Amino acid sequence: MSESDKVLVDILATVVLPKLKGLSEKNAKKMVQSSHKALGEISKKYHKLMDEQAKDLAKKKDKAAKAAKKLAIKEAKKKQKVAKKASKQKQVSLLLDAPKPVATAKPSPAVAKAKAPTKVSARSSANKK
Repeated sequence: MSESDKVLVDILATVVLPKLKGLSEKNAKKMVQSSHKALGEISKKYHKLMDEQAKDLAKKKDKAAKAAKKLAIKEAKKKQKVAKKASKQKQVSLLLDAPKPVATAKPSPAVAKAKAPTKVSARSSANKK
């Protein structure tokens, strides 16, 4: 018998045996033996049921984790499918629509002023000659 079973049997025996008063010494010894045997079986069943309960809980957690994983994979596939469809639609629209000019960023006024003096027009150099 395991240590936890022995502890449980001792605890149960202290609760049950005082209720069985009035026996002779010979019969009391028999009652102690039979009660310890019965309480040992009860203790074993109790621990077995606790283990089964823990296993069932672990199975439920595993099942929930698998369901969550399956759902996450399903969502990822759905998003991938939508992205692929959007990509194809974008490519088709590029072929169907007229090409649009590429918008460039306008330079800031400080940069434009800095570049302006460096420009020399061909006319002004021709006029000087």
